[in-house]
Amino acid sequence: MSSEILSRLNTNGSGLNLAELANSLVDAETLPKISAAQSTREEAELAISAYGTLRSSYQSLDSTLGSLAGAEVLQATSTSSNVGLTVTDRTTLAEGTTTIEVSQIAQRQVLEFTGFSSADDTIGTGSLTIDIGVWFGDTDFAANPDFASETINIGDGATLSELAEALTSLDGVTARVLDRGDGTFTLGVVSELGAGQAIRLTATETTTPGLAAFDNTATNATVQVQAAQDAMVTVDGITVFRSSNSIDDIVPGATLTLTGPTETAATVSVARDMELAYAVLQDFVGSLNTTIQSLKDITNAGLEGDDRGALAGDRTAVRLMTDLMNTISAPLSGHGDRNLYLADLGVATERDGKLSMNRMVFERAFNNDPAAFDAMFQNSFGSTTEGVEVSGTVGRSAQSGSYSFLVNNDTGIATLNGQPLLTSPTLDGRMQYVSLSGSLSGMVITAPADVTSAQVSFGRSLVSKLQDLMTETLQSAGTFDARENNFRDIITEQDDAIKELNARVEVLEDRYIKRFAAMERAISELNSTGAYLTNLIESWNSD
Repeated sequence: MSSEILSRLNTNGSGLNLAELANSLVDAETLPKISAAQSTREEAELAISAYGTLRSSYQSLDSTLGSLAGAEVLQATSTSSNVGLTVTDRTTLAEGTTTIEVSQIAQRQVLEFTGFSSADDTIGTGSLTIDIGVWFGDTDFAANPDFASETINIGDGATLSELAEALTSLDGVTARVLDRGDGTFTLGVVSELGAGQAIRLTATETTTPGLAAFDNTATNATVQVQAAQDAMVTVDGITVFRSSNSIDDIVPGATLTLTGPTETAATVSVARDMELAYAVLQDFVGSLNTTIQSLKDITNAGLEGDDRGALAGDRTAVRLMTDLMNTISAPLSGHGDRNLYLADLGVATERDGKLSMNRMVFERAFNNDPAAFDAMFQNSFGSTTEGVEVSGTVGRSAQSGSYSFLVNNDTGIATLNGQPLLTSPTLDGRMQYVSLSGSLSGMVITAPADVTSAQVSFGRSLVSKLQDLMTETLQSAGTFDARENNFRDIITEQDDAIKELNARVEVLEDRYIKRFAAMERAISELNSTGAYLTNLIESWNSD
C-alpha cells in the first residue's frame, strides 16, 4: 500500500522512482551482510563434508591397522599330515627345525560288557569300585595316585542305563549303552587318553547277583576292546611319551596334534616368510599413503595452479597431517637395545610426503634384524634377566621403556616401578606376578621363585601407536566430532544472522518508503503552490 501511495504521489512530485530507490538503499545496506553470511555458511558445509571424507579415510586406515596388528610372519609347518602344528604363543615361537617320528598315538581304554537284552535290564545289587591307573598284562594293575578310588552303590532294580549314567558322573570315565543291532545291548566304558588313565572295575555283590559281569580285575583281556596307551614320539632322536595327542612342550610356542603314526620322520619347521612380510608391509604403507593423500588434497593451499583444498588453512586439519607424519617417523623404543624406525625396513618419506618402499633395503634388514619388522606390528615384552618371562595385554597409557621389578625379601611383596603386584605360584614351581594398577596394568611377569629383581621392558608397536592416534581422532567427542560440531554451530549462527537480516529488509524498506512518501507530499504541495502562483502571475500579466 505504501509503495502505491508513493507511486500516486510521485506523479506530481520529484519524478524519481522512489520505490526502486528505497529497494536499492535497503539492498546496499543488507545484501553484502547476507552474502557474507551465506558464504560463511557454504564454507562451513564444505568443511563438514571434507571432515567427513577424512573421517572415512581414517576409519579405513583404522580397519587396516586392526587387521595388521600383531601380524606374524613366522610360519609353522609340518611335512606329515599325521603331525599337525598350531601356533599358540607367538612370543615364544622361535625359528628352527625339529624332526618328529610318531610310533604310536595316545589311546583311551575301551571296555565292552555284552549280553544284555535291553537298556532297562536290571544289573543286581551291591557296589562297584572304580580305580584309575595302569594295566600291566592282563591282571596286574597299578593305581594312579592322582585319582582316588570311587565306589558306586547299586540298589534293587538298578538298570544298565542307570549304571552308565553313574559311571559317566565320575572323573575319567565315560559310559553308554549301545544297541548292537542283533537283538542285544552292550555297555561301553571308555577312559581318558593315556596309559595311566585305564580303568579297573571291582564288583561286590550283595542280595541279587549280576554285578560280577562288570568286574574286569581278572578278565580285563576278555572285555577290553582297546588298551589305554601313551603317545610315543621320537624328537630329534630322543623318544618321549605323552598321555595326550596334543603336545605343547616339544616345539616352544606351538602345539603338536598327533592323528596317527608316521611312516617316515616328519620335519616340523618354524621360519620367517619374507614374501609374506613384504606383502604385509606393502598393505601397511599403501593404507598410510591413501590417508596421507587424502590429507594433502584437503589441506592444499592452491599454490602453483593446484586446486585449493576445502580445509586449506584449517589448523586442525594441518595438525592431523603433522601428527600422522610424526607418529610414522618417530623412533620405537622398548624392543631391544636400540631404537627402531620404519625407515629401517626400506620405507622412505618422499618430498610430497608419501611413503615409498625399497625392496633391496627391506630384504637386507629383514634378514639381518627381523625384530625391526616385528616392532612395526607387535607390542613386545622382554627381560634381560634369565628365566624371567614377560607377557600380557596393557592399555593405551603404557609407555615403551624399561621398568624395575623387585621382590621384598622380608615381606614378599613384589612391585613394578613401585606399583604392587598380585603374586601367585604356578604349577611348575615358579611365581607369577600380575600388575592390576597403573599404566602397566595387565602386564604378567613369570619368574623362578628365587628371582627377587629384574629389569623388564615393554615396546609399543608402530601399528599400536597409530591405532591410539586413530582412536583419539575418531572416538566420540574426538577431533572429528569436535570440528564437525564447531562448523555446525557456525551454520546455525549464519542461518540466524540471515534470518535477522531478511527481517531487517522489510523494516528498512517500510521505513524508507514512509520517509519518501512524506517527502513526496511536501514536494507535491510545493509544486501545487508553485503552479497556483504561476497561473496567478500569468493572469495578472494578461490583465
